[in-house]
Amino acid sequence: MNAIFDIPAPSRPRAVREGVRVFACALAILFAVGQLDPGIDLYSLPQHDIVQRLALNALPALTVFGLLLALTRRVLLASWLVLLAVGGLYAANSVKLGSLQTPLLPADLRFLAEPGPAFRLFSQYLHVDLLHLVLIAVAVALTLALCRERRLRVLSGWRAPTLGAATLLAGVGLAVGSTPWRGLYQSTETAFRPWALTESVLQTGLIGSLLVYHWEIAGNGVPAADRDAALNLLRLHAPALRNAATAAASAAEPPDIVVVQSESLFDPARLRRVLSGRWLREYHRLTPLATYGDLAVPTYAGGTIRTEFEVLTGVPLTSLGGVQYPWLELDGDEYPGLARTLGAQGYRTVAIHPNAGAFWNRTRAYEALGFERFVDGAAFADAPIVGLFTADAAMTDRVLDELADDGPPQFVFAISMENHGPFDWRPGLDARRLDALPMPEELDAGARGWFANYLYLLDDADRELGRLADALLQRQRRTLLLFYGDHLPDLAPVYAQLGFDDGRDAMRQPVPWLLLDSAAPRTRHLDARSWSLPAVLLDAAGVADRSYFGLLSALLDDDDFDPDDADTAAGLTALARLHLRGELEPVIDEALDLADADELG
Repeated sequence: MNAIFDIPAPSRPRAVREGVRVFACALAILFAVGQLDPGIDLYSLPQHDIVQRLALNALPALTVFGLLLALTRRVLLASWLVLLAVGGLYAANSVKLGSLQTPLLPADLRFLAEPGPAFRLFSQYLHVDLLHLVLIAVAVALTLALCRERRLRVLSGWRAPTLGAATLLAGVGLAVGSTPWRGLYQSTETAFRPWALTESVLQTGLIGSLLVYHWEIAGNGVPAADRDAALNLLRLHAPALRNAATAAASAAEPPDIVVVQSESLFDPARLRRVLSGRWLREYHRLTPLATYGDLAVPTYAGGTIRTEFEVLTGVPLTSLGGVQYPWLELDGDEYPGLARTLGAQGYRTVAIHPNAGAFWNRTRAYEALGFERFVDGAAFADAPIVGLFTADAAMTDRVLDELADDGPPQFVFAISMENHGPFDWRPGLDARRLDALPMPEELDAGARGWFANYLYLLDDADRELGRLADALLQRQRRTLLLFYGDHLPDLAPVYAQLGFDDGRDAMRQPVPWLLLDSAAPRTRHLDARSWSLPAVLLDAAGVADRSYFGLLSALLDDDDFDPDDADTAAGLTALARLHLRGELEPVIDEALDLADADELG
């Protein structure tokens, strides 16, 4: 036995003591996961469920622990680093749940690859006081002290590399979802529901859900489409299909197109006991000249790219089988959408957003979408800041600067930044303006602060809408302006204390939108969904698209088209997937042939 283990007889007691320390540290990691994970209740779940969930959620952490142990041979240091990582993971999940009502996702961790842009934004949500600074200092000091811990003798020689290789192999297997691990996590995969992520975490545990989400969704591209469902929908709406196939472009000169996605913009008058005539005055001034209404969006309080994705591609996010962050989780080199469609019509295309291009992977995503240029935060280095972020006025100036009075038509897509959360603090705002804002008496002091900060910035966004619209109305070249909010702001205390007039919760509230044509200002009320906007926009511009957008426009004009119907939704999902995968044209041709056969038969 001595030859096998290469441990001299006098060292056996020390080896036993070291083994006990390793075991105790592993138990500490298990206990931390059990205490912190929202899907593990050590005091009410059946014992079998506790053991299973604990094992499946702690296994990745224990794998990291084994790898660190092999690299450092310091058991306390390795376990301490894992505990810090586990604690940080659950803390981030708690913050995200509190703000956005959704749990942590694998794509959230991708911000660690380029932490600069992410830290500049997310650090605004962190409020560090003296106690936090003391705790950080203690953590750093303890980490440095543990770096001097005596190395484990039991891992000397060949044992450390062997442990490292074994844990690395296990970690790679977990990351790629190899067959043995899939079998072990079968119960978690069965309970995992990508359309109900919060409930999935509560039923399976956070780390297990992160792992399964990574296997099932992240980086897997656009799911395969159900051709039969697409054909059934098209045959059912054969007249709409023929209208799309025979659509002709307008003979008029194509207009310039400006699309503005306004950060966190919604109508506060939807809240109880909030003045209805005070807010969004410019928006309401423009509605008699525009198509306007309520817009259903696929996200709440954050996740801007979800609405952005739907507007730029015309694809309902629900069509992607659980994908939450398209620009991060879809890895294609080319995607169809507004920019590519307009580019094929001779448009110059540019995207503008005063944030880092690396954030949400926008630099790569916009190139894949066909934008010729992306003006990101670097171009706004000297722009004025309001509160925490680049002023909407600076973005309006840049949009107007991009619009030439001659040359080819232009498509400008802009996303504002000024009104981004958090709203519990906002340095540098005009105190007199804040004090003059009308507040519902039902709000307590804390909620008043949140609401006042938001309303102050909302006034800025609304004023810039009016300034931009007036400038476009005065241009000689015809210009379309599409303006909409991306989601409701994170004003949880305000929503809880006031509630909404329609009785629905905040996650089901719409945002305002409008489409203004400088050459033909007229009013029309139209409630819409964000994925329908590109079809509406192209139709107004007279841009004929004989593929997805033209088909979508024709379907939307069909009174019998109901996206909430289960069969219709399945067909729309199939069409959207075929569109993104570049497989739609043959299906349209087949559907036309089948529709002709139906009529002849």
